[in-house]
Parts: sequence; structure tokens; C-alpha cells
Amino acid sequence: MKITAFYIAEELSLKGIKAAYAGALLQETPSELFYRLDEDRYMYAFDYGAVVFANLDDTDISKNLALLLPLSGHLLPEKIREDLEIVHRPEAQIDFGFDALVVPVLSVDVIKIAMLNAAHSVAMDFYSFRADELLSEIRRFTDQMETDGSIRISRKNMLRFIGRTLNSKNRVVQNLFIFDAPDLTWEDEYLDRIHRGLSRTFEIPTRFKEVEYTFKVVEDNLSVFRELYLHRESSKLEWIIIILICIEVFDLILSKII
Repeated sequence: MKITAFYIAEELSLKGIKAAYAGALLQETPSELFYRLDEDRYMYAFDYGAVVFANLDDTDISKNLALLLPLSGHLLPEKIREDLEIVHRPEAQIDFGFDALVVPVLSVDVIKIAMLNAAHSVAMDFYSFRADELLSEIRRFTDQMETDGSIRISRKNMLRFIGRTLNSKNRVVQNLFIFDAPDLTWEDEYLDRIHRGLSRTFEIPTRFKEVEYTFKVVEDNLSVFRELYLHRESSKLEWIIIILICIEVFDLILSKII
């Protein structure tokens, strides 16, 4: 069974999806919808922008993505994709390959766990990309400091950059819960093994720590930039005061002479 995950936007309207799709809704929470489109074909949609298909060919996937795009907010310029194949071998042990999962028992819950982890993976790809993008901008400013001894950025652009950084970090923090173990693994050792194994295979914990560290570096640099900017603004204010005092003194002297 082929699992294909996409990160298509920064948010998906689950209410709109629920109104648009006629498939059997197997599970609904405030943050996700799990559908059986027809026999052995599934779709898993998440409000943070990920959607996963199971057992659909590329043509059907394209049709479904076309339906989802109008229900998406802040679309990505390019979709992020992750593929995984589930191989059912009754006599085999659970095995986690680079892009394949071998299971002795294939159930809807197994499919759901695999789709969930694929969604986590594309979400981490997006967060990693956003963190690296912000870090690249930080490097541009630090290069200016190294070569010119100053930062050429206006107050408006500084505030916009800080806002973009904080929004990105808040979005990661807001969606921290997506990396928790799903409820159905708590009392099922078989599903728990599959979830933990896929999480390690996709390197979810490691990538999450890398994103956290990158945001910490960006935040530390922003603190330095804010201090430098405030110092620059303070220096400007001091010079304005000095100039005004000089004008007042000059005007006083001139009035005495006249």
C-alpha cells in the first residue's frame, strides 16, 4: 500500500473539507479528519497544512489536491512530499526500511499510524525550511556587521522580520501536540512499536530538536539586533537633543547681540 503525504499550506479548513467530501468519516477531532474514500483507500487531513493519501494513484491524488487548494490558507509555492510503502507479509516481523514498512498484520489503525507519521515528516520539512530561511536572513545581517560594522535595516523592516520570526516560532509551539503519541497506541503494544519505529525512521525527534535549536539561535541574534537598533535610535535622539540645545543657545546669544 502506497502512502503519500503532502504539506500544501500553513493551514487547512477542516470545516470546508468536511462539507466538500462525501467519503466515510472514520475519525474527527478539532485538528484532523480521517476518511475512507472507498474500499482500502484513505485520506488524512490536518489543520496545520498536511494531507496524506493511502492507496491512491497519482491521478486521484492530483484530483483531491485540486479540491483541497481552495480550502487552504497561505499556500506554499511548492508542495512538500513524502512517500512510504506498507508491505504486508503475514509471516514476517515488523521491519522499518528507508521508504518501506513491513508488517505482519495490516489494519486500518496501522495505516492510520503510518499516515500520521508521514504527515509529521512533511510538517518537520516545512518547519526546517522556515527555520533555515530565517537563519539565512540573520546571516545576511551578521555579514553586514562583520564587513561594515553596522546593520542597514529600517525600523519597519526590523519589526517585520521580528514578527515573521515570532509567528514561525509560535506556529511550531502551537503544533507541538502533533508529535505526541496518538491515543490508539497507548493500550496497543503492536501499534506503539510501529509508531515509535516510524518516528525514528523519519527522524522526527532529531529534526524537531534541530528546528528548536535553529529558532534559539535566531532568537539570540534578534536580541542582539534589537539592542543595537535601540542604541542607534537612542544615539539619534541624543544628537537631536544636542542640536536643539545648540539652536536654543545660539538663538539666546543672537538675541543678546541684537
